[in-house]
This record gives sequence, C-alpha cells and structure tokens, in this order.
Amino acid sequence: MARTVESIDDIIDPGIAQAQRRRNIVLAGRIIVSVGFILAWQIAGPHLDKLIFSDPSDIAVRLWEWAGDGTLAQNLFVTAEEIILGYALGAGAGVALGLLMGSYPVIASIFDPILMAVYGVPKIAFGPLFIVWFGINLTPKVVITALVVFFFVFLSTYEGARSVDRDLLRVVKLMGANGWQERRLVVIPGALPAIMLGLKLAIPEALIGAIVGELIVSSRGIGYLVQFSASQLDSAGVFAGLFVLMALALLFNSAVNYATGKSRGRRA
Repeated sequence: MARTVESIDDIIDPGIAQAQRRRNIVLAGRIIVSVGFILAWQIAGPHLDKLIFSDPSDIAVRLWEWAGDGTLAQNLFVTAEEIILGYALGAGAGVALGLLMGSYPVIASIFDPILMAVYGVPKIAFGPLFIVWFGINLTPKVVITALVVFFFVFLSTYEGARSVDRDLLRVVKLMGANGWQERRLVVIPGALPAIMLGLKLAIPEALIGAIVGELIVSSRGIGYLVQFSASQLDSAGVFAGLFVLMALALLFNSAVNYATGKSRGRRA
C-alpha cells in the first residue's frame, strides 16, 4: 500500500519548507514586536507631555483627518513624485558613469577628484543655488534628490566595475570581443551585485533628498506637513508625517528587493 502523504514536507524540498517556516517566524516576530511597541507607547501616553510626544491614537486620528480631507493624498503624491523622479535620474546617471569610469581608468583619473570634491559638499548647500536656477517648483527638489542618490549608486557601481576580474576581460578580448561586448558580457554582470547594493542603499537617501528640498522651500509634500505641524506645536502631525515617510521607505525598499530577487533569479 502506498504511504499516505502526512504533510507538505513529504512532497516538497525540505529546504523550501524550512525557508518558508523561517519567513513565517520572522513575519510573526515583526508583528509581535511592532504591536508590543505601539501598545507600550499607548499605555505610556497619558504620562507624556503632549507637546513632545503624542500617543498612537492621536497620531491615528491625525492620519485619518488628513486622509479624509485629501491632505494626505495630495502631499503624498508630491513627495512620491519627487522621490521617484529623483531616484530614477540619480540612479541612472550613477550606474552609467560608474560603469564608464570603472571600465576606463584614464577617464576615472580625470573625473575622480572633481566628483569627490562635489561629493564632499553637504547636499543641502546646493538647495539655494538650485532654487535660483530652477525656481520654487518641483524641479529643485527632484534635482537635490537625484544628486544625493547619484553618489550612492555611482560609488557602489564604480567599485563593482573596478573589481571585475581583469583576466576574464583579457580572455574575452582574445576571443574577439569588442569594447561593448566586454562591458555587456563581463563588466555589467560582474558589477551587478554592487549596483543592486547601491540601489538599495540609495532608497533612504532619496527620501532624505526630497524632504530636505521640501524643508528648504515648498508648500506641498510630506516634509512640508512635518514642518508646518512643528510650527503649530502639533506633535501628532509631526509623528504622522514621520510614519508616512517610514511607510514610503518600506515600500520603495520592498520594490528594490523584489527587483533584486528577480534579477538573481534570471542570473540563476
């Protein structure tokens, strides 16, 4: 008589089942820790100064008010647009220039001191200049975000391209590969882990760039809501804005993790 299948472990790879159990444990742990922290915060709420700390229920009420009157959607859209456009521009330029300089040492020697000089300047210092150049519309916030993202992605890509096995490059060159084929077959695949790391590390920096731009000059966006709430001594509004920013960071981080996983799956 055939043995009865008693569990899913009998029909799938035990390693897959173990990985699934681990993911379930991690997810449950995150939920427990988050809920416990919020409950402890709520219990301590009556003993905290409302001008400094608002309890979670007050923050939830503020978020509900913002959602009800359209304030949240309007300002969230503005900040998300700044982040997405700035991230795309900065990441694209960072990957392109990083691969170029990592592949051609002469070009790297020319531009390296210039880029490092710009990198050493606090990006907030460029804010007034960008406002003079581009006005007080969306553009200066996007440019600040792109500048911040650019250096994280560029430096990671540059180091990844430089660390590619030169012996492998010589082999493909002896096989008749031209410059573009060397980049496509060796440099880009070899630098891909570093590129993905740079893209992931740049996510919180994109939020920082957008919020810094909004704090310098803006009448819309989550950064503006945080600043306006602080000027009104509304700690619930400040914390509500910060929670929205954390949610945005998690969303963009999940998107990059998904893209990274898909890329690893294709290479496998």
